[in-house]
Amino acid sequence: MAYFTDEKIEEVNEAVDLVELISNYVSLKRAGNIYKGLCPFHSEKTPSFVVTPHRRMFHCFGCGVGGGPIRFLMMIAGHSFPEAVEELARRYGVELPRPAAGSAPRQQTSGENRAAIYEVLKTARDVYEKNLWSDNGAIARRYLADRGLESSVAREFRLGLSPGGWDGLTRYLKAKGFGEKVMLEAGLIKEGRQDGHYDTFRDRLMIPIIDAENRTVGFGGRLMTADDNQPKYLNSPETAVYKKSRLLYGYNRARPYLRAAGMVFMVEGYFDLIAMVAGGINEVTATLGTALTPGHLNLLKGHVREVMLLFDSDEAGQRAAARALPLLLNAELDGRVLRLPPGHDPDTFMREFGTEALYEAASQAMDIVDFQVARMKKSYPDTMAGQARMAREAKEIIAQVPDSAKSQLLRRRLARMLELDEAALGGFAKKQGGPGRVLSHQPERRKKGPAFDEIAGALLKFMLIHPETIGEVTAEMAAYWPDDESRQLFSRLKDRHEAGLPVGPENIVCDESDELAALVSEAALSERSSTGEESMIMARAYMDRLIAVWRKKRQAALSEAIARAEAAGDGENLRKLLTEKNALQLK
Repeated sequence: MAYFTDEKIEEVNEAVDLVELISNYVSLKRAGNIYKGLCPFHSEKTPSFVVTPHRRMFHCFGCGVGGGPIRFLMMIAGHSFPEAVEELARRYGVELPRPAAGSAPRQQTSGENRAAIYEVLKTARDVYEKNLWSDNGAIARRYLADRGLESSVAREFRLGLSPGGWDGLTRYLKAKGFGEKVMLEAGLIKEGRQDGHYDTFRDRLMIPIIDAENRTVGFGGRLMTADDNQPKYLNSPETAVYKKSRLLYGYNRARPYLRAAGMVFMVEGYFDLIAMVAGGINEVTATLGTALTPGHLNLLKGHVREVMLLFDSDEAGQRAAARALPLLLNAELDGRVLRLPPGHDPDTFMREFGTEALYEAASQAMDIVDFQVARMKKSYPDTMAGQARMAREAKEIIAQVPDSAKSQLLRRRLARMLELDEAALGGFAKKQGGPGRVLSHQPERRKKGPAFDEIAGALLKFMLIHPETIGEVTAEMAAYWPDDESRQLFSRLKDRHEAGLPVGPENIVCDESDELAALVSEAALSERSSTGEESMIMARAYMDRLIAVWRKKRQAALSEAIARAEAAGDGENLRKLLTEKNALQLK
């Protein structure tokens, strides 16, 4: 596991432009000396997510999350602490300590450091791309031309061609110093029964999948000729860096266009997206062979207000569009469904009818609730049994909306449009999870017990707002401080004060802990409540309460120890315990 000193972590934090970093995921608006936006970690209509650039902190007053640049990247991208430090250091030009001599960074593939996986995927992408534009790629280039795609578009999307044969890529990567373990963990090779490892992708047109940080994380490979023995598309398996439920194809390039348009076309296929971009439609992303998920909407909701679902016109595509209703409602995004003529997908529609025709069709798209109702009415006969089945499906949709106000609005609208009594859609138990629930990268910590003593947390926050109290508090409270997560921040304040280092919220990194990071970020946004001697008087009140709690717990522990010593006949230990208990009672 990578280790970084506090000084190096502080250097990384100081180098980050926090507004620029967060603006990659959240649409921020300036309000005085702070920036505000919709929180990417929970659903909200009124911005409660605040960024304070001068303190390098973010905090959400709605769900309570907060912290610095490292914490934000950990939460939004799912990175571990070392990964977030390494990514920010790379992005903002901070030099980190190199691995010790003799280590093999290209073999380091387990959770804490994924640099080797990213490196081997980038190398594979370069190999595929070079192969497409070589003599070997003539057939693949002709295939792209037949689809109406110019070479400039292919180059923009870094399209490539995987080598033919069984192990062309494997041999090349080995020659570059990569081991089989990292190739396996990147999903680039597979393990054979007798002949060792072989390439996952062979003689396919390759589409690299790029994440929000512009790193290659996986591939889609398409056959260029019909073959009943092989799937038309072959996708990378899920890996440490490739999670289909949290990635959208094309999101990295679409992000600035999404903000300008306020909406996104959501399609299902790589070439659907590429064809639309080739036609000048940039506000488009695609799912990666999976249904739309809360993770996908978490990426989008800071940038757009509306999602235009442009799925295939077949039954599977229409079912996928219908399933998106509770997801969009939970994320507080408007949804519409653009239905193409039978037999068309976005790729074929763009090639036959063009960009203006697609925008015209989009202007006639159905609201997603209207679409769902029309689909249900078409699916069920106008009989009592049919109405019962329709009511049951409507109840299942409503059950995927945990928020009571939203579910009531949906129940009322569905009842009216389906011509059902509203009571027929009520009286059911809501699902506590399932596909309709919007999850965030932030753990549901508020449903757990507190990570640390409430009084200790309040005193820590007070100390951060009134740093003149830190020296006296940490000197007196070391023996009485609770043995919980709050001691981590207490010790950090004590060490920095004793070393003569700054101890403001912007100087304290607690990104290893959600609760402590939120406490520090909240302190950064708080105003002083007292000055001078008054600050220490208020701090003393917190200290007295903590000491009282410590004494109560210590007396209880002594009583138990005394009982055990009496039962064991341990006279010497009994006398010591009684002396300590009597001394505590006299204080």
